Amino acid sequence: MIKFLADFFRGFHMIMGISSPPPGQDDKSFVLMWVGILTAAGVAAALLLYLIIFIIFPHTAHPH
Repeated sequence: MIKFLADFFRGFHMIMGISSPPPGQDDKSFVLMWVGILTAAGVAAALLLYLIIFIIFPHTAHPH
């Protein structure tokens, strides 16, 4: 699974023109870095969505 994800993220790096470690070198840390980035982005997106809903619909976000 680590090798598949490392190849997937290397492909993304190649498409975007970003350098990445060569295959077989630091695969686990490379994948964990991307998993951390995606997790942080997901948490930030969820928080932003919650805040937007709370600001736009203040009375319907928390019914009493």
